[in-house]
Amino acid sequence: MELTTTAARFFDLAFVRGLAVGFALAAPVGPVAVLCIRRALARGWPEAFAAGLGAALADTAFGVVAGLGITSVSVFVTDYEMTIGLIGGVLVLALGLVTYRSAVVMNGGAVAVNSLGRDFAGAVSVAITNPATMIAALGLFAAFGRIDVYAAPVAAFWLVAGVFTGSAIWWLILAGSVSRLRERFIANGLPWLNRVSGAIIALSGGLVIGAMVAKMLNAA
Repeated sequence: MELTTTAARFFDLAFVRGLAVGFALAAPVGPVAVLCIRRALARGWPEAFAAGLGAALADTAFGVVAGLGITSVSVFVTDYEMTIGLIGGVLVLALGLVTYRSAVVMNGGAVAVNSLGRDFAGAVSVAITNPATMIAALGLFAAFGRIDVYAAPVAAFWLVAGVFTGSAIWWLILAGSVSRLRERFIANGLPWLNRVSGAIIALSGGLVIGAMVAKMLNAA
């Protein structure tokens, strides 16, 4: 009985805390959100949600570092924020340019597993190179409180599960909501989709690069 009560308390405190943090990390609109919206309109919710799960994995990785107090990793990310930011900015800029130049292909049939894998991996690579997410996670867990993984491993597990679940819920909501609009579009009505989404993604990458260059100049 005592073990059940303790597990329930850890679930209530740690899982719900992680749930809130994961949702908060995922909700801001950025390159991955634009990518998810584009996937939902052009290909349907499975590919959009696959991209969202990639971002959720990256959010969870940042949540693990920030929420469990893995200081060596968090210090590395903050110390090399400008370098990581530049790499991420270039990656996002390149993704935006490729998206802008590519043709819209409506997917009306079954979704291939390798296509879902590419969407997942692409979102992970974009999201994991965004040091702002780590900084946001550090700030959120400073407010919500961290967990000592050695003193409370069960609570640490629920915290990590909560971060992933919270982020995944946001991406499921976004992918599902946008894909409901998909039936209103046809291929001939979507020539603007890649151009608009590509321009927004490229602009996001350019802004990140500009911000990192400005920081480097100020630090010099």
